Amino acid sequence: MLYNINKKIKLLDNRFRLIKTIVIAILLSSTLVALSACTLLTKPLDNRIGFSKHLEQVENNIRNEDWQQAKTNLEDSKESWKKLKPFIQVDIDHDYVKDIEDGFTKLDGYLATQDQSNSLVSILLIESTWENIDSL
Repeated sequence: MLYNINKKIKLLDNRFRLIKTIVIAILLSSTLVALSACTLLTKPLDNRIGFSKHLEQVENNIRNEDWQQAKTNLEDSKESWKKLKPFIQVDIDHDYVKDIEDGFTKLDGYLATQDQSNSLVSILLIESTWENIDSL
């Protein structure tokens, strides 16, 4: 009788250790993913949402002085940004998010006045910030 009780205690102890190990592994994995979320998610999200492509289209429109199409593509860029922002702003410095959004505001004004040089500078700064955001 005593032998069966000891056997059951050992079995319960082994199960407890296994559950404890699994819980610790899940917590560590979750922490690692949370700490490197921007690095892991930036490029796959961009590929799916197309933020970089929209920015590139705006740049090309500005270079070609196609102001109406640049405004349209800028609106597409802003919509893409709204989808991306919640995923990345947790992991990066909020100044970089603000830099991109300030760039959009300036670019709106430059496109409205058809100022090619300032528009081009603004879109290039936005693109540069975005390209380097996972290393910032």
